[in-house]
Amino acid sequence: MKNRSIFVVVAIIVSLAGSVALYAQDDATKKETPPWLEGINMPPHPENLSPVMPLKIFMENGEAIPATLTEDIPITLVADTAIFDAEPPAQYNGSDIPNAKWSRNAAVSWFFIDWEKNKNVPASSTQQLALNQMVVTPINPTGKGAITCHIGRKMRYTDPVTGKTRGTFANASVGHDARVLDITPPTCGLEILVEGGRSGTFWVAENPPNKYPLPKLADVYFSGALINEADPGAILAVQGLELGAGMVVPPEKAAVKVPAGSVLKIKVNGEDNYKLDNTKLKYGICSNASGEPVPVSAINATEIALAELELPENPHFYVDASDVSGNRQVLYVPLKIK
Repeated sequence: MKNRSIFVVVAIIVSLAGSVALYAQDDATKKETPPWLEGINMPPHPENLSPVMPLKIFMENGEAIPATLTEDIPITLVADTAIFDAEPPAQYNGSDIPNAKWSRNAAVSWFFIDWEKNKNVPASSTQQLALNQMVVTPINPTGKGAITCHIGRKMRYTDPVTGKTRGTFANASVGHDARVLDITPPTCGLEILVEGGRSGTFWVAENPPNKYPLPKLADVYFSGALINEADPGAILAVQGLELGAGMVVPPEKAAVKVPAGSVLKIKVNGEDNYKLDNTKLKYGICSNASGEPVPVSAINATEIALAELELPENPHFYVDASDVSGNRQVLYVPLKIK
C-alpha cells in the first residue's frame, strides 16, 4: 500500500512537469508568432520615407546657448540643419530617395517650455529675420525650462518600386534645457474690512508687462466703499509707479478712509510671477512712507483695533514682499481717519 502511494505521487509530479513544459513551449511559440501578426510582413523601414534630419541651435554669434537665461531679455537664435539645403537628402536610413525635390519652404516653429507649469509659449518676432533665425524672449521665470525648435519641409521623390511620385515631409527638432531667472518684484496688495461690511481693496499689476530694461513699472488699483463711498464698484488706477522697494501712492490720488476707532480686518493678496517667499511677507500699518517700514501695528495682524494704536499724523498701510529670487516690493498706501 505504501509503495502504491509513492508511485501515485511520482506520477502526479511527472504529469505536472510535463504540463508545465508543454505550457512553456506553447507560450514561447506564441511569443515568436503572435496570432495578431500572422500573415503580416513588416518591412524593416517605413514604406513612405519621412527623413528625420539632425538639427543644432545656437546663439547668433555662434556661441552655445547659456544654461541660464534672464526673464524678458530677448536672445536671437540660429537653427542649423540640412533641411535648409538646396536639395533634400538622396538617402535616408539605408534607403535611396530618387529624384528628391523640395516642394515647399521649411516651416519653422520655436517654443519656450516651462516644465514647472507644463506650458508651451510660442516664440515669434516682428523683426525681418532669416528663416533659420528667431528672437526668443523667455517671459516666465522657471527653474526647469527648455527652448525647442521644430522644422518640417514638404518634399517629393520617385518611388523606386512603382515609379510614381510620392509626397512626404522631412523633419528636424531639438531642445535645449535652460532655467530663467526672475527679475520682477512681487505685486501684492491688501483687502481691508470694517464694521458694517464696508471694504476697500488695492492690488498691483505690472504695466507694461515684461518690460525691459529695468526698472519695472506697475499700476496700483483701488476699489470698494473705503476708497470711494459714492461708487464702491468703481476702479481707480494710480499709474506709472516703479515696481520695487519704494512704491508710494500719493495721498491726493488714492487713500483708504476708515472711521475713527474702527476695528480693521486685513487680508493680504500675495502675488508674484514666479514664487513668493512667504517667510518674508510683512504687512500692516506704519508711520512712514519712505525707506524701511516703521510698523505701528502688529506685523501681519489679521485684525487691528485703531483705538489701541498710537497713530502718527500720516499713517500708511504697507506691504513688504519678496520672492525666492530676492526681488522686493514695498508698497505704501495712505490711511485716512474720518
